[in-house]
Amino acid sequence: MMRRTIPLIITFISGILLVFALFIPHKPFGNLEERFNDWYIIVSGFTMILGMDSLLLHHWNKIRRRQADWFHSAALIVAFAVTLVWGFYSGIKVGNPFDPKSTFLQYFYTYVFVPLQATMFSLLAFFIASAAYRAFRARTLNATLLLVAAVVVMLGRVPKGSGASVVLFGIALVALAVGLVLHGRSLVDLRGQLLAYGGAALSILAIIPIAKYFPTYLPAVADWIMNIPQLAAKRGIFIGIALGGIAMSLRIILGIERTYLK
Repeated sequence: MMRRTIPLIITFISGILLVFALFIPHKPFGNLEERFNDWYIIVSGFTMILGMDSLLLHHWNKIRRRQADWFHSAALIVAFAVTLVWGFYSGIKVGNPFDPKSTFLQYFYTYVFVPLQATMFSLLAFFIASAAYRAFRARTLNATLLLVAAVVVMLGRVPKGSGASVVLFGIALVALAVGLVLHGRSLVDLRGQLLAYGGAALSILAIIPIAKYFPTYLPAVADWIMNIPQLAAKRGIFIGIALGGIAMSLRIILGIERTYLK
């Protein structure tokens, strides 16, 4: 019972003191936030050690039990040991493993860690591209607006985007006109055919103003999208995140949320 009660009491007192420290800038509450930040750094250091211990133990158990892909776990443990030993050696020899004279920085970090990090981020780029493809498929009006806004912003933020926008939007309008003409030919009623052919004609005529005005006004339109609609939506999301954080903080301080005790 005490193993659950004491952490709840510590959490409650720490949370209340932090709230007081934010609203009362006088002693003894004025410098509590700085002290709590120092304690947080100390505690986070110990949690890093616990995390590394848990990681190594998990992969060691996979190796010992010869589970699937255990050789990946062996590579992780070997790489961890090499990094740790080499970093300590360079730190003892030159005083800092990231010193320009350090062999750890010159060889391991520069020629192993940095390329691996670049590889991970390049793989993430493919996942982001696939997610963007799924999100931007123009099946609904909202998805179409999102697609158009994304294309305008991307073209307006790159140096050659203004010139490329004329070609891309021209191709899109020609494709739209061809699609409307084919759709009109499949219709039976005259009114539908006139609307389809009229839309195709308007699409072709729209190429002229796009070619004339897009290179000049596209960066301004992209900035407007980022500064007005995008910023408004982002602020709404941040307000929701802040309210959610406040609600979760109150649940933790009051002892309603106790998942961290498991």
